[in-house]
Amino acid sequence: MNSLVKRWWPGALLAALVLLVWGQCVSFQFVWDDKYFIEDLASIRSLKNTPAMFYALDAQSSYPEGFVLFRPLRTLHYAVLFALGGGDAPKPWLFHFTNLAWHAAATILLFQVLLLVFVKRGEEKENSARWIAWLGAAAFAVHPVVSEVVCWAKSLDDIMATVFVLASCRMLLRNQEQELTRRNFGWAVIFFALALYSKESAVPFALFCLPLLAWRTRRGFWPALKLSLPFFAVAFVFMAHRHLVIGRTSQTAPISGSHAQTLIDTLPAGSIYARLLAGLPPFSIDYSYMTSGHALTAPTVLLGGGVVVGLIALMVFAYHRRQLLPAAGLLWLLLFMLPFSNLVPMMQFCAERFLYLPLVGWILALGGVALLLPRRAVFITGTIVLVGWSVVGWQRSWIWRDPLTLFVQTHLEGPTSARVRDNAVNAAFDLPHMQRVFQRVKATGSSPSITTVGDFGRTPVPWPLIEATLAQLHQLFPDDVGVITAQAITYALQGRPAEAIPFFELAARQHPKLVVSWNNLSQACLAAGREAEAEQASQRALALDANDVPSLEQLATIQWRRKNFSGARATYTKLSAARPAHLEYAARVTEAERQLAAGH
Repeated sequence: MNSLVKRWWPGALLAALVLLVWGQCVSFQFVWDDKYFIEDLASIRSLKNTPAMFYALDAQSSYPEGFVLFRPLRTLHYAVLFALGGGDAPKPWLFHFTNLAWHAAATILLFQVLLLVFVKRGEEKENSARWIAWLGAAAFAVHPVVSEVVCWAKSLDDIMATVFVLASCRMLLRNQEQELTRRNFGWAVIFFALALYSKESAVPFALFCLPLLAWRTRRGFWPALKLSLPFFAVAFVFMAHRHLVIGRTSQTAPISGSHAQTLIDTLPAGSIYARLLAGLPPFSIDYSYMTSGHALTAPTVLLGGGVVVGLIALMVFAYHRRQLLPAAGLLWLLLFMLPFSNLVPMMQFCAERFLYLPLVGWILALGGVALLLPRRAVFITGTIVLVGWSVVGWQRSWIWRDPLTLFVQTHLEGPTSARVRDNAVNAAFDLPHMQRVFQRVKATGSSPSITTVGDFGRTPVPWPLIEATLAQLHQLFPDDVGVITAQAITYALQGRPAEAIPFFELAARQHPKLVVSWNNLSQACLAAGREAEAEQASQRALALDANDVPSLEQLATIQWRRKNFSGARATYTKLSAARPAHLEYAARVTEAERQLAAGH
């Protein structure tokens, strides 16, 4: 019993640490791309769709033209979770709990791998090596940069791939005092295949197997290459399969226009990743603020490139000094960053979740260095770092609790981006009290937001709460035309057109080439009895599109109210020609002529 407790308590303690730092995410909602990969994905509604997950692009997400990817095992896992949850909608808590469980599994597997490479039985420092292995796994468990993976349900693919890669690595390292058995080798290949079908970022493990097997078997390069061939074969089969499903190898065309320019524009991410590996803020959910078109001599490019070159130099230096563990860790880090380097074009320059699998190598390298240092210094420093990362990770996790918090907090902390701002506005309009009036506001860059008034007449509308939300949004995003228009509509719907006019005017000034902006202003002015201003706004709308029917109708209404029957007759005549089936236009023309004949 004592031996069993001694064997299992390190893993149990690691699992407890995962729950302590990240357990609150079980109460979090679905956010952001969870909509496309979980909430709206039809394929996960039934396990009968399992075959399609392995051959159909549209089985991977509900937006296949935007998300060009192939993650069949993750999708299958989602289908299992949906079935377990029951009901018509996926249960967020179940998906978040699953991420927690897989992260705990990755942490425990990392501990076991570190034990296999750190601990040499019978040596004087055996116990110290065990503690360093545990500290390394604990550091991985609580590292702040993993918050995106652990707390974002759609990032399950990153964790699954890491778990299976570590499982494969563990099978290759088991029983080091003996020959590598066929059974262990076979399982290693199987786990590698499972990692690939979880996420393609596992591909570099085939390259890492070459030095790993050379070290494991002590047989040199060519025997190790021969042993590595099954891993290369599996990787090739997977990539061919993936290519057939998505129709190409890359996710997208080079995002900077050319392949070379995209590689240059990706280099600034090197310094960002270096800071993130150290667990230092600021963190961000979105790096789309990174720009294209950098010169090769730009400071950010040189800094990022210098980080990459520096890591390669450190790896070579460690290898020549026969410090194989730090060298192997840096090699792991560099190899597993290759899928995110834009060598094969992808959709972005940088993301924190990309560090989840490479982080294993960083932990291995730090652990290899720690083995060379005095025990006391390692444990004091390791404990301080572990506590600090735990606190920062716990605090960081809360940003993922709901869409509004995620995007508003990211915008406030900065650096922000147009995508973050748009998503923050959309998340606010998805609040229940906002949906009582507005069905959706969708902002896309400089284009206007689109507001649709819903059926809100059956029950009382919480206007004060809506006004307060819009006021906060306007303070955060003063230039967002959707927010401005919604504020104007809110006042107009309450019969307060005079208060709506300034917001409609602001929207029209910001987007002077949009017919709808001037039309809205015209309607508010007319409702407030400011007929001359209403007519001016309608004329501005028609100057942009002389045949816009709503603008013509608005102008005709204003002209009639101002008793400008000559102008009204001309406008209704134009409307009648455009819409001959609308007999009321012809009737208005007749009535206008009658009024003119009567001398009005």
